[in-house]
Amino acid sequence: MNWRNVCVILGLAALLFGSFRAFGWWGFSLVSSGIVFWLLQLSTRLMRTMENAAEQPMGTVANAVMFHAQLHHGLRLLHVIGLASSLGQRIATEDKSCDVFAWHDAAGDTVQCHFQEGRLTDWQLQRAPAPSSDTPAT
Repeated sequence: MNWRNVCVILGLAALLFGSFRAFGWWGFSLVSSGIVFWLLQLSTRLMRTMENAAEQPMGTVANAVMFHAQLHHGLRLLHVIGLASSLGQRIATEDKSCDVFAWHDAAGDTVQCHFQEGRLTDWQLQRAPAPSSDTPAT
């Protein structure tokens, strides 16, 4: 559990306490229903993303170059899965603090993404070798 999770939990607890102190049980129930609504929205987004990803083969993406262009530092894993519309192939690494996933397209291009604590820290595009033509041009 990192400091962001702790701050969110403490903030929600302070909000509930403050609403109870200011408005009694009416304020507590209003704020708690807002928190439950927020959690339902998060779980709905998670389920929709996973349903879309389940329809595609694992580790594939329509165009690796376009997928690579949409990535930026700090994206959450769920957002990256949503951009790729498929789950990534997990690559085993010796570093246990970093998760590595890869997506490839039909042309053979591969994007490797490194995640630390669920956030994108590094990504590389590996292009497939160009087909060599053995016949001379005329």
